[in-house]
Amino acid sequence: MPNKTCFVLLLFLIASTFLFCSCSQKVPHSSDISTGIARDSALVENDKINVPDTADTTETTESPHNQETDTDSTVSHPDPGAIDWHFENGKYVYEIGPRDESGLQTIDEMQSTPKTPYEDQPDDWYFGKTSYDEATGTVTYVWDRSQATIDSVHKYNGIYRGDETKKTAYITFDCGYEYGTTSQLLDILKEKQCPAIFFPTGYYVQTQHDLLARMLDEGHLIGNHTVNHLRATDLSVDEFLEEVNGLEKLFLEQFPDGPKMRYYRPPSGTCNEWVLKLADKMGYKTVLWSFAYYDYDTANQPTPQEALQKAKDALHPGIVYLLHAESTANVGMLGDLIDWIRAQGYEILPVCAIE
Repeated sequence: MPNKTCFVLLLFLIASTFLFCSCSQKVPHSSDISTGIARDSALVENDKINVPDTADTTETTESPHNQETDTDSTVSHPDPGAIDWHFENGKYVYEIGPRDESGLQTIDEMQSTPKTPYEDQPDDWYFGKTSYDEATGTVTYVWDRSQATIDSVHKYNGIYRGDETKKTAYITFDCGYEYGTTSQLLDILKEKQCPAIFFPTGYYVQTQHDLLARMLDEGHLIGNHTVNHLRATDLSVDEFLEEVNGLEKLFLEQFPDGPKMRYYRPPSGTCNEWVLKLADKMGYKTVLWSFAYYDYDTANQPTPQEALQKAKDALHPGIVYLLHAESTANVGMLGDLIDWIRAQGYEILPVCAIE
């Protein structure tokens, strides 16, 4: 009998160990203990968020509105400084690691990097023209950047479009001045549980603390649109560093425990290989766009219906929408646009989903 008792006890210990290991496989997400974008998290140290090494691991991220597959999206982060994200309690939550600024060790080579414009640089400031047939879902690329330009953008970790193999869309806003519209845009995004990234200038950061706090707390990313919105291609290396570093400094003065910025948008779309390369050396991803329209002139706004139709006509896989936060037309059409995009089977994701 003692041998039988020992045998039963051994089986019990083995089963208990197996059960414990199985329950321990899902380690609590570090941002589960934080609020907003981990602004109050214990992970924040010296104005940086320390992200655990996630090499050779994947995380299952559930999207609230995956109309295409209605399944979880798996996001792999081989870079310990990558942005980790998931959807939780009606909003997107992020863990933002520090930028890799090791490229600044070879910044002297920027002096010999030409500022030659891309050969296919358009006369206007928006970067692609497509036509979407709502009845068939067919996309026609009326005009697009050359493959050489697109390859250059990707070479320096920039973003022109997102995943073009899936029905994905990304919404971005530039913020220069406030006209009372941004709070309404945030209301719509919150209602629709839709992520966005906002690119403020120095003036906006200095004057709109409460709106920036809402962006952070309601699950949006904040990018770098420089202090003074100067044409990047006209700047020296030192001036470029001052404009970009200066904006983040202003931001961290407002939010000392806020996340370091990881995304940069060149003012007025002035971009070439020199700009992309220097931003990459600073550890920034340059976020361009594949759709924009003239929505920034507050004295000459289209109707919401006109704006909505332009945005619909341009839908295509991986589309990056550039909108301006001061536009009343965007306030009038944003909710309808989000609903319509999803009705077309597209998923709206944060830009950090773009690998």
